[in-house]
Amino acid sequence: MRIATRNLLSALLVAALDDLVAAAAVRCLAVYCQAVGKTPPAMSVARFLLPAGATRRGDVLAYLRGHPLLSWEPDSGSGCVTLAAAFASEYADIVPRLIQYGAALAEWQPDATAPALPTAVRKGVLLFNHHLFFEVHEVLETQWRKEKGEERRFLQGLIQVAVACYHVENRNWRGALSLLQEGLAKLRLYQPVFLGVELRQFVADLEVYRTALARLVHREVPPPLAAMIPRLRLSETGLTKSSS
Repeated sequence: MRIATRNLLSALLVAALDDLVAAAAVRCLAVYCQAVGKTPPAMSVARFLLPAGATRRGDVLAYLRGHPLLSWEPDSGSGCVTLAAAFASEYADIVPRLIQYGAALAEWQPDATAPALPTAVRKGVLLFNHHLFFEVHEVLETQWRKEKGEERRFLQGLIQVAVACYHVENRNWRGALSLLQEGLAKLRLYQPVFLGVELRQFVADLEVYRTALARLVHREVPPPLAAMIPRLRLSETGLTKSSS
């Protein structure tokens, strides 16, 4: 997938985590993608907008009407919609990514009253567990830039681990191992819990993952790496700053 396309898709999801119309738009795209075969179908606009619900269909149509990802035939509220021809070479990558976005949003519970830091952490945990690693970087880096001290270093550790997993997806083994080791070094400092994130098991599982990745870097045959990526879990006691 081209970097520009990756960024275009990521922006859709980041917006959807905070905006109900954007979230409904991504749901429409995700359901549409479930119907995609080797070539994207032309779908009636009415059918495309069904997942948005009756109260938001007009807003979703306005939100997506000018989006470069889609082609409207004719350019109106009737007729058909399909993925734009400019992305034809990337259909195979775009379709599963948008389906992943829909699955992640199905689990997301926005809370407009929550402070920015715990909200960013919750977003990062959700996206990491859906293996949306570049998107983890996007939502956490914005908050990382605002923080200082321990919170800033902890967020950087999470970002580095996520970007390491992203590099693995792109077969950049050495870059992945380097970032994973840097991220692990930071996260070890904050066990067992920090900012509401359970770390003891996560760090232990990441150590196993790091060993498997190192085997790959040294041209040995590792276990399937994707299956070894651990899950992040939030503490039942909620946001806590203490690592003691």
